[in-house]
Amino acid sequence: MIMDRRQFVRNAAITSTIIAGSGFWSTAGEKRFVEKNIKWSMGWLLWRGYSGRSISLSEAIQDLYDLGADGIEFTPRKDELIRQGFTRETFRDLLVEKNLSVSGHYFSAPFYDTTKRGQIISAFNESAESLRFFGAKNIIIGPPLANGSDNRELIRGMVLLLNELGEIAIDQGIQIGLHPHFGTMIETPEEIRLVMDLTNSKYVFFSPDTGHLQLGGCNILEILNTYKDRINYFHLKDVKGQPDRVNWGTVNIRELGQGSIDFTGIMRFLKQINYNGWLNVEQDRTALTPRESAAKSMDYLNKKLKPIL
Repeated sequence: MIMDRRQFVRNAAITSTIIAGSGFWSTAGEKRFVEKNIKWSMGWLLWRGYSGRSISLSEAIQDLYDLGADGIEFTPRKDELIRQGFTRETFRDLLVEKNLSVSGHYFSAPFYDTTKRGQIISAFNESAESLRFFGAKNIIIGPPLANGSDNRELIRGMVLLLNELGEIAIDQGIQIGLHPHFGTMIETPEEIRLVMDLTNSKYVFFSPDTGHLQLGGCNILEILNTYKDRINYFHLKDVKGQPDRVNWGTVNIRELGQGSIDFTGIMRFLKQINYNGWLNVEQDRTALTPRESAAKSMDYLNKKLKPIL
């Protein structure tokens, strides 16, 4: 039977899904086992936010393919794919061609503002639909920016909507994970415990970021152990020095292995709890080019972290 290119790509996507589900991936015509169902991605943020020159999404995808990543954390902004020369379908085709997957979408809103409930749910449903289109299941929930020194009442005000969004997600076969973030309402160990203890563990999971946990004053392994049964997605970020509230992205962020995070201890912990999912390298800023930065982190992953898992 003769297939046109569209039929071929569609069948290839199905085959790719089957391969991914069985623990294998394909690159350069070869297949290898994905280490214990752990998949490695990098965020489009690194390329999108680069100030040296404009870098296309196509170039970022090629970099990830060349470096051996399994996926990209990609949250399309309004009309971004069109501006990059894609439709959703042609971008998905490119991912299939490069044996890459979307690992997750990032979603943030003023969850405490009850007057915006309908608007937030509508935007969330759009994000969820996009996520499902790309065959992914993780929505990373970013907290609102900090609003004063004591955020406890606003955090309590988020809980009902976070539970509601989590239930909507589960009904659609996806998950939300709370993502503590330096400079937001959920940053410190106390703030993390408050929101995690008040949300329903059936609907709201935990998507930690090693760098933000450290910048927020957390004992990383202690926090991870406390919520180990709710970890569904993971950001790997290295940091160094005392947190700079204004310029943390440029002052504190380092490529993996260049900061002070104990990644070997974290990998041993993830192995101990049989973590199964995405590990996304989240490099907010770099003094290198995006490709150089991604290569340095991937080299560290391959030599130091993958052997542990």
